[in-house]
Amino acid sequence: MTKEVFISKLLDNPQEKISWLLEKVRLPKDLSDICIKANLNDYRKWETASTCDPYILDALLSVLTSRFPNASITIIENDSTSVNADNIFAYLGIEPIAKKYGCTCINVAREQWKSVQIDGLHFNSIDIPEILSNAFFITFPKLKSHSITKLTCGLKNQMGLFRPKRKIMYHHIVDDLIVDCNLAMKPKLSLVDANLVMEGNYGPTYGSPRKLGLLIASRNIVAADSLCANLFGFNQKSIPYIKKGSEKGLGDIDYEIVSDFDIDIRDYKLKFSTLLFHLIRKGSAGLKR
Repeated sequence: MTKEVFISKLLDNPQEKISWLLEKVRLPKDLSDICIKANLNDYRKWETASTCDPYILDALLSVLTSRFPNASITIIENDSTSVNADNIFAYLGIEPIAKKYGCTCINVAREQWKSVQIDGLHFNSIDIPEILSNAFFITFPKLKSHSITKLTCGLKNQMGLFRPKRKIMYHHIVDDLIVDCNLAMKPKLSLVDANLVMEGNYGPTYGSPRKLGLLIASRNIVAADSLCANLFGFNQKSIPYIKKGSEKGLGDIDYEIVSDFDIDIRDYKLKFSTLLFHLIRKGSAGLKR
């Protein structure tokens, strides 16, 4: 598996940038079935940096339908603790974009599931949406800070497809669960929307939006997440689910940057207070006791 992580600076032509990224990651020449896991985790519009940006999704679907005109393309989401995926596509403006390109939006909670055996950190088997079985699976996350895991990106996006609705009940094993979900679902491409990102300590919902202007892609999901951890100033080995994911063979914790511009990632440093993170965690633990 290559360690390459591709970065493009988004200016005024997202289709051109996504085309460059998809060329670099060397997609198969013929794809008949594509599933895209968008980030539709909350009833908060894209301007908050909490959810999928319809503008970037439009560009992605434009490129994919042009490149694979005969492919079936499905955008998927799942019910969660606070979200009914039946109505989230329309509410967040995703449904009209999908219809524009002849694509489908599906709430996988209402679809068929199958059990997949894994050598997991917590589970021996996990139910996954059956639609993923024969599809080229693209995880399409927003880059955001997270009050529990420090950041949420490609790897954590699959936790949204964990079958139980009340995922909050599993936050005590969140790092192991993220790894187990990826062992079962095996995304083949991570395409990170780092155009409008969320920084600060109150993500993934109430952090601060920041225009970063980047798109990031890799066939190596751990490498892509490692780069994104570095953007927040974290050593990727200090993020448990990234380190454990690498140890479980999901990808490489080290990466090689290939970009279409001269980049110094220090120029894109995102805000996050490690001190405040630990104070909040300590206070939360005290309340639980």
